[in-house]
Amino acid sequence: MIDEQPVVPPQITTLPTLPGVYWYRPVGLSCSLRLEVRLTDGELTVWWANRNIAIAKLSGYWRGPIPPSTGPSSR
Repeated sequence: MIDEQPVVPPQITTLPTLPGVYWYRPVGLSCSLRLEVRLTDGELTVWWANRNIAIAKLSGYWRGPIPPSTGPSSR
């Protein structure tokens, strides 16, 4: 049996450069949020607080992109 551990992307402070799903931890908070980064009118944004926010305005730590699930529930 192959021991397959999940691949956890490193936590970085640089902004994502591609659309996808990322973990984001704002500065000063201990919990992380799962955010979908989208390309909106040529700018990378996230939907947060009922509006699009440019990721350039967010300061915190990013981890990702998160690869799609390959577990049993994804079949």
